[in-house]
Amino acid sequence: MSQVIQLSTHNGWSDEETSLLWQEVRACAEKGQPLRVAFDKMAALTGRKANSIRNYYYAAIKSGQVPSDVPTGRAMPFTPFSAEEIDNLLREVLMAQGRGISVRACVTALGGGDRAVALRLQNKYRALLKSHPDRVMKAVKALQDEGQPCVDPFRKMRSLPRESTLLKAPADSLARHILARTEDMSEGTSRQYLAICLQIADLLTAQGS
Repeated sequence: MSQVIQLSTHNGWSDEETSLLWQEVRACAEKGQPLRVAFDKMAALTGRKANSIRNYYYAAIKSGQVPSDVPTGRAMPFTPFSAEEIDNLLREVLMAQGRGISVRACVTALGGGDRAVALRLQNKYRALLKSHPDRVMKAVKALQDEGQPCVDPFRKMRSLPRESTLLKAPADSLARHILARTEDMSEGTSRQYLAICLQIADLLTAQGS
């Protein structure tokens, strides 16, 4: 269990807290994780609200009080995507996959090698798969009509050899989340992964019946 840091005051930040925040932000950057992971961990360690920690982080950036070795480019995700940017992202990623290029390699190229930008693009693409499948499939159809190389990112689920408990699951978002994990897998590995998920789903269904 994580130990909560005891503070003399909760109105201001102690040096220990600030140092720990920079440490967690560095760790997230090295692992390619979103900043909210650092904020959530800090909340667990200090008892502060994650939103308050986030606000402190951005206030420190604005005032120039962040150490030079702490990445600050990850503030970019707060800039919303325009409709044009979303359409372009879908086209580029879908066509890249059609040429056998992974999602990760595609967004890295689109981000010009900037890890923070690439992570922002990858997270947006995954969010579109999860929450806006109709928009994704509209982009797929448009590319197919143009004769462009592309993939249907949902094809792996539809091409499974049998109707599954997973496909019948009322939690649609869960199924899409599982599918999103296969984006950077080879066809063979993704089939093995999905088969294991199906076996688990069948086992749980059998236990609940």
